[in-house]
Amino acid sequence: MKIENITLENNLNTLLIDSPSSNVSTIQIWFKAGSSLEEKSDQGIAHFLEHMFFKGSKKYPEMMLAKTIESFGGEINAFTSFDYTCYYINSPSNHTLESIDVLLDMVSNPLFKNEDLIPEREVVFEEYRRSVDSASQFNFFNLQKNSFPKFYKHPILGTEKNIKNFTIEQLNQFRNTYYNSENALFVVAGNIGNREKLLSKINEFKLPHGKISHFPKFQLKKNSSINIHKKPVNQAMLTLNIQAPEYSDLDSSAEDLALNCLAYGDISPLYNDFVTNTSIASSIGGSTMFFSRGGCHFLKIAFPVENLSKVFSQLPKTLERVFKNGFELDDIERIRNQYIASKVYEKESIESFAFGLGHGFAQTGDINCEDEFIKKMKSLSRRKVLTSLVEIFSRTIHATLQLPNEMESQKLETKVNELITKINSTSANQKNKKSNLKMIESNFDTEAKMLTLKKGIKLVYRYNPLTPTFVLHTYIKGGLSSENKLTNGTFNLIAKNLTYGYKGTQYPELKNDLDKKSSYINGFSGRNAYGLTLHGLSEYSDSLIAHYMNILLKPSFPNSYLKLEKELIKRALFLQKEDPVKFCFSSFNDLVFNKHPYALDVIGTESSVTKINRKHVLETHQKSLNEQELVITYCGDLDLETVIEKISPYTAQLKPRKKINQIQKNQISPIRNKKIQIDFDREQVHVMIGKPAYKVKKVEDLYLKIFTTFLAGQSSELFLEVRDRKGLCYSVQPLQNTSLEAGYWGIYIGAGHDKKDQAIDAIKEILNKYQKNGMSKTDFVTVKKMIQGQNLINIQTNED
Repeated sequence: MKIENITLENNLNTLLIDSPSSNVSTIQIWFKAGSSLEEKSDQGIAHFLEHMFFKGSKKYPEMMLAKTIESFGGEINAFTSFDYTCYYINSPSNHTLESIDVLLDMVSNPLFKNEDLIPEREVVFEEYRRSVDSASQFNFFNLQKNSFPKFYKHPILGTEKNIKNFTIEQLNQFRNTYYNSENALFVVAGNIGNREKLLSKINEFKLPHGKISHFPKFQLKKNSSINIHKKPVNQAMLTLNIQAPEYSDLDSSAEDLALNCLAYGDISPLYNDFVTNTSIASSIGGSTMFFSRGGCHFLKIAFPVENLSKVFSQLPKTLERVFKNGFELDDIERIRNQYIASKVYEKESIESFAFGLGHGFAQTGDINCEDEFIKKMKSLSRRKVLTSLVEIFSRTIHATLQLPNEMESQKLETKVNELITKINSTSANQKNKKSNLKMIESNFDTEAKMLTLKKGIKLVYRYNPLTPTFVLHTYIKGGLSSENKLTNGTFNLIAKNLTYGYKGTQYPELKNDLDKKSSYINGFSGRNAYGLTLHGLSEYSDSLIAHYMNILLKPSFPNSYLKLEKELIKRALFLQKEDPVKFCFSSFNDLVFNKHPYALDVIGTESSVTKINRKHVLETHQKSLNEQELVITYCGDLDLETVIEKISPYTAQLKPRKKINQIQKNQISPIRNKKIQIDFDREQVHVMIGKPAYKVKKVEDLYLKIFTTFLAGQSSELFLEVRDRKGLCYSVQPLQNTSLEAGYWGIYIGAGHDKKDQAIDAIKEILNKYQKNGMSKTDFVTVKKMIQGQNLINIQTNED
């Protein structure tokens, strides 16, 4: 199936859905025009226009529209809603061009004759009468009047007065204003065949130009309202309606799913309590109606009138129980899968598939909004569904109660009001239950939050909806700062061997599953921490997070892989012996960190690595898991509640830290004013000029970052003067290294033997200049702007 969205020469937004194997075609035109755009004198005109369009066009006068379509077995119809109107024809695929001709002539060249208007007033009025006779429609009319906002309060059919008084002038004015090419989407779905011939046919027609529809915001009344009315019915109907978010809102799918979990199906909590177990009600229904700019939740209970008190008593009790216990994951999956399956089944019919895309355009302007809605629904957690349900019933509740004619309604308004109060109170109590999780929101990033899961164990969460992927990191305090010469390389070995399987799962099985899911897990180790990183696709988050947390908590550290990694480290150390750059930086580290663990090599020494065994690796990791501070970070498209739910079974296995060490245990005593020269038989000399600097959180470290950025880059004075103007080197750059306990700053240069002294002098000259004169205010402001820009660019991926 090929989908193509194009705007033609006649300015008509056209959607082509080519399904070569289809035997039928559906032709639809959607207008962003409905009853919510009607002023008081026009109420009902959108629906009335629907009738009048069928009265004939220039090419197909009188009954020729329907007669032409029906002659080849097709069907022609339309429907009008609050925010849109759709006209459509379904026909055999070999009559697609004829169908296009009929539908576009019908909406482009309507006749709108007075002799058709007069009898059609009576036809529409009879339709209005029928709706008043319908108990369910009459109930909805009262609900609209009771709680809906202006422009949504009146029936789509309009009023008796308007229906009987519409004029041709009114019809033309409303039609020309809203039924235009700016508000239209023309859909052709089926076996497209000759595309050029089809497009040529569409281009023969031209809709009027007009303004783009701007719909009013759908916002229910702020204060609760109650409507009690009577109708000749055999049972009562209680309808609660509550404000819902817009369809495209992040919470829309969660709230829709939550309401369906509560009330849909014969094993839902409400159905069980009201029908299956007690039979106090006859039917239960929960649904959400979305508008162009807002939505409304509905909860309906139909019951024998003698059970009114029981219904009013049971509803708050059921809600309280559900708020407290939540839904079983299986129940959520059942409703979610049924919803998604219903959308899949709809695609069996080319008509339904096209309707789905057209409706998306009419409602949100996005033909793919339904796919986004389903995508959000798939990622919802059990906790998110429950919090959404509680949130729904904490809002203003409007109630409509329909009663049989013979029933007394005195004092019922008080009872309904008490019911609303109880429900709101129940949800408020649940919302006010304080979570054990302490949360801090970032001052700089609205999507970033930090939660304390337990003492010394934190979760840093950031929402990123751009792609269905995620990254998990776990940082455990450790690394070089926790090593000495004898244990040097321990944490690097832990990180290297963490991913070689865990209890019950061997490495080949783990690796195979990760590869199939296009995901990977790696260990890492640094100066102050070590840990684990996972890159994954969100659709596999359950199994990937299970792998990840089990690797972290129950790694197997097989001896065979430990032996392999130790051998690879020894080879790396051997290769370093011939690397002058490595020796340059290693010697510089010895000076600025002097006997501090930071002076050690992360991967260890040949001597220390040889002595490290599996028992030491296992015990060190387990001790760190039990005692050291630990931070889990997540960035991806899953909501916070989902992430917490997925990692909670594993973090429950971790104990709170007994103490959190705020004071660094390692003292720093750098060696100053010393020059080291190491002889290597190489063409180029590698020089690092620098000094000890500041640790993290020192304000001086920020000043130094500004100066480092100022000297960095190909437009900096350092680069231009030393490299470009004097040609003293190929590479020159400032380096700032900041860690929890200490840091350094310097300038690295790779120069020829004959240019070494000139290069060093040139660097010193630049440093002396800025030490004496400082930076200009212009440069200072520019560099801060540069840093802000670099920070934004550098945090585009989930890992960053």
